[in-house]
Amino acid sequence: MSSHGKYSLWLCPAVGSSAQTQLSEIITGKAAALGAPVFSPHTTLFSPVHASSDSDALAQVREYVAKLGVELGKDTLRAGIPFRANKVATGGKYHQCVLLEEQGNAVLVLANGIARQHWNARGQPAFYPHVSLVYGDFEGPMREEIAAEISSNLPEDIEQLSFFAPQINVVRTTGPCEAWRDIGTIRLSK
Repeated sequence: MSSHGKYSLWLCPAVGSSAQTQLSEIITGKAAALGAPVFSPHTTLFSPVHASSDSDALAQVREYVAKLGVELGKDTLRAGIPFRANKVATGGKYHQCVLLEEQGNAVLVLANGIARQHWNARGQPAFYPHVSLVYGDFEGPMREEIAAEISSNLPEDIEQLSFFAPQINVVRTTGPCEAWRDIGTIRLSK
Protein backbone atom coordinates (compact mmCIF):
# COMPACT_ATOMS: atom_id res chain seq x y z
CA MET A 1 0.00 0.00 0.00
CA SER A 2 2.71 2.52 1.01
CA SER A 3 5.92 3.11 -0.85
CA HIS A 4 9.28 3.15 0.92
CA GLY A 5 8.91 5.56 3.81
CA LYS A 6 10.39 7.03 6.94
CA TYR A 7 8.80 6.36 10.31
CA SER A 8 9.34 7.73 13.81
CA LEU A 9 8.68 6.23 17.22
CA TRP A 10 6.71 8.64 19.38
CA LEU A 11 5.98 8.46 23.09
CA CYS A 12 2.74 10.31 23.78
CA PRO A 13 0.84 11.19 26.94
CA ALA A 14 -2.37 9.20 27.36
CA VAL A 15 -5.34 10.72 25.52
CA GLY A 16 -7.41 12.75 27.97
CA SER A 17 -4.64 12.94 30.58
CA SER A 18 -3.79 16.27 32.16
CA ALA A 19 -0.41 16.34 30.41
CA GLN A 20 -1.96 15.58 27.01
CA THR A 21 -4.66 18.21 27.44
CA GLN A 22 -2.30 20.95 28.61
CA LEU A 23 0.40 20.22 26.01
CA SER A 24 -2.20 20.06 23.21
CA GLU A 25 -3.63 23.42 24.29
CA ILE A 26 -0.15 25.00 24.20
CA ILE A 27 0.64 23.52 20.78
CA THR A 28 -2.69 24.41 19.14
CA GLY A 29 -2.82 27.87 20.75
CA LYS A 30 0.67 28.80 19.60
CA ALA A 31 0.10 27.28 16.16
CA ALA A 32 -3.00 29.46 15.70
CA ALA A 33 -1.25 32.61 16.96
CA LEU A 34 1.92 32.10 14.90
CA GLY A 35 0.64 30.33 11.78
CA ALA A 36 2.70 27.29 12.76
CA PRO A 37 1.75 23.62 12.22
CA VAL A 38 -0.37 21.67 14.69
CA PHE A 39 0.92 18.28 15.84
CA SER A 40 0.25 15.81 18.65
CA PRO A 41 2.29 16.23 21.82
CA HIS A 42 5.07 13.64 21.83
CA THR A 43 8.71 12.96 22.47
CA THR A 44 10.50 11.20 19.62
CA LEU A 45 12.07 8.06 21.03
CA PHE A 46 13.82 7.19 17.76
CA SER A 47 13.88 8.14 14.10
CA PRO A 48 14.23 7.20 11.32
CA VAL A 49 12.92 3.71 10.82
CA HIS A 50 12.97 2.96 7.09
CA ALA A 51 10.36 0.48 5.92
CA SER A 52 8.83 -0.69 2.66
CA SER A 53 5.27 -0.42 4.03
CA ASP A 54 3.28 0.48 7.11
CA SER A 55 2.99 -3.20 8.04
CA ASP A 56 6.78 -3.61 7.71
CA ALA A 57 7.32 -0.59 10.00
CA LEU A 58 4.93 -2.03 12.61
CA ALA A 59 6.67 -5.42 12.44
CA GLN A 60 10.07 -3.78 12.98
CA VAL A 61 8.76 -1.87 15.99
CA ARG A 62 7.20 -5.05 17.46
CA GLU A 63 10.64 -6.70 17.26
CA TYR A 64 12.19 -3.66 18.96
CA VAL A 65 9.59 -3.69 21.77
CA ALA A 66 10.28 -7.41 22.39
CA LYS A 67 14.00 -6.58 22.64
CA LEU A 68 13.20 -3.65 24.92
CA GLY A 69 11.25 -5.97 27.23
CA VAL A 70 14.22 -8.34 27.47
CA GLU A 71 16.84 -5.61 28.00
CA LEU A 72 14.90 -3.29 30.33
CA GLY A 73 12.65 -5.88 31.92
CA LYS A 74 8.91 -6.26 31.54
CA ASP A 75 8.32 -4.80 35.03
CA THR A 76 10.08 -1.58 34.01
CA LEU A 77 7.93 -1.29 30.88
CA ARG A 78 4.67 -2.08 32.68
CA ALA A 79 4.41 1.50 33.96
CA GLY A 80 5.41 2.92 30.58
CA ILE A 81 8.43 4.95 29.50
CA PRO A 82 8.59 8.16 31.55
CA PHE A 83 8.92 11.70 30.27
CA ARG A 84 9.75 14.06 33.14
CA ALA A 85 9.18 17.70 32.24
CA ASN A 86 12.03 20.02 33.16
CA LYS A 87 11.81 23.47 31.54
CA VAL A 88 10.84 25.36 28.40
CA ALA A 89 13.78 25.99 26.07
CA THR A 90 14.54 26.95 22.49
CA GLY A 91 16.34 24.94 19.86
CA GLY A 92 18.08 25.68 16.59
CA LYS A 93 16.00 23.43 14.33
CA TYR A 94 12.56 23.78 12.73
CA HIS A 95 11.15 20.85 14.73
CA GLN A 96 12.87 22.06 17.92
CA CYS A 97 11.92 25.74 17.74
CA VAL A 98 10.38 25.96 21.24
CA LEU A 99 10.26 22.86 23.39
CA LEU A 100 9.85 21.33 26.80
CA GLU A 101 13.09 19.67 27.87
CA GLU A 102 13.10 16.34 29.67
CA GLN A 103 15.03 15.90 32.94
CA GLY A 104 17.10 13.03 31.57
CA ASN A 105 15.81 9.79 33.05
CA ALA A 106 17.65 6.51 32.59
CA VAL A 107 14.74 4.48 31.16
CA LEU A 108 14.12 6.93 28.31
CA VAL A 109 17.83 7.21 27.49
CA LEU A 110 18.31 3.42 27.60
CA ALA A 111 15.25 2.88 25.38
CA ASN A 112 16.76 5.23 22.81
CA GLY A 113 20.14 3.46 23.03
CA ILE A 114 18.49 0.08 22.47
CA ALA A 115 16.66 1.53 19.44
CA ARG A 116 19.94 2.84 18.02
CA GLN A 117 21.46 -0.64 18.37
CA HIS A 118 18.36 -2.36 16.98
CA TRP A 119 18.34 -0.23 13.81
CA ASN A 120 22.14 -0.05 13.62
CA ALA A 121 22.01 3.75 13.74
CA ARG A 122 25.44 5.27 13.56
CA GLY A 123 26.39 8.89 13.21
CA GLN A 124 23.13 10.24 14.55
CA PRO A 125 23.10 13.38 16.67
CA ALA A 126 23.02 12.93 20.44
CA PHE A 127 19.60 12.03 21.84
CA TYR A 128 17.82 15.19 23.03
CA PRO A 129 14.60 14.14 24.77
CA HIS A 130 11.96 16.87 24.61
CA VAL A 131 8.38 17.63 23.66
CA SER A 132 8.24 20.25 20.93
CA LEU A 133 5.72 23.01 21.59
CA VAL A 134 6.22 25.08 18.43
CA TYR A 135 7.61 24.13 15.02
CA GLY A 136 8.98 26.96 12.93
CA ASP A 137 11.88 28.95 11.54
CA PHE A 138 11.53 31.92 13.86
CA GLU A 139 14.63 34.02 14.58
CA GLY A 140 16.39 33.68 17.94
CA PRO A 141 14.77 36.68 19.68
CA MET A 142 11.30 35.60 18.54
CA ARG A 143 11.95 32.04 19.77
CA GLU A 144 12.99 33.44 23.16
CA GLU A 145 9.86 35.60 23.32
CA ILE A 146 7.62 32.62 22.51
CA ALA A 147 9.41 30.46 25.09
CA ALA A 148 9.08 33.16 27.77
CA GLU A 149 5.36 33.56 27.07
CA ILE A 150 4.78 29.80 27.27
CA SER A 151 6.84 29.57 30.48
CA SER A 152 4.84 32.33 32.13
CA ASN A 153 1.60 30.46 31.42
CA LEU A 154 2.71 27.01 32.59
CA PRO A 155 1.40 25.44 35.76
CA GLU A 156 3.50 26.31 38.81
CA ASP A 157 4.33 22.63 39.17
CA ILE A 158 5.84 21.77 35.76
CA GLU A 159 5.70 18.09 36.76
CA GLN A 160 2.02 18.25 35.70
CA LEU A 161 3.35 18.07 32.15
CA SER A 162 5.23 14.83 32.84
CA PHE A 163 3.79 11.51 31.68
CA PHE A 164 4.35 7.79 31.29
CA ALA A 165 3.86 6.47 27.75
CA PRO A 166 2.37 2.95 27.86
CA GLN A 167 2.88 2.44 24.13
CA ILE A 168 4.88 3.53 21.13
CA ASN A 169 3.03 5.39 18.42
CA VAL A 170 4.48 4.57 15.01
CA VAL A 171 4.18 7.66 12.84
CA ARG A 172 4.88 7.86 9.13
CA THR A 173 7.01 11.01 8.96
CA THR A 174 7.72 11.11 5.25
CA GLY A 175 7.16 14.59 3.83
CA PRO A 176 5.97 17.76 5.57
CA CYS A 177 4.48 17.47 9.06
CA GLU A 178 0.99 18.15 7.69
CA ALA A 179 1.30 14.80 5.85
CA TRP A 180 2.47 12.78 8.86
CA ARG A 181 0.13 10.11 10.11
CA ASP A 182 -0.03 7.70 13.01
CA ILE A 183 -0.14 4.19 11.52
CA GLY A 184 -0.52 2.26 14.76
CA THR A 185 0.55 1.71 18.31
CA ILE A 186 2.60 -1.01 19.94
CA ARG A 187 1.94 -1.57 23.65
CA LEU A 188 5.02 -1.81 25.84
CA SER A 189 3.57 -4.50 28.07
CA LYS A 190 0.87 -7.09 27.67
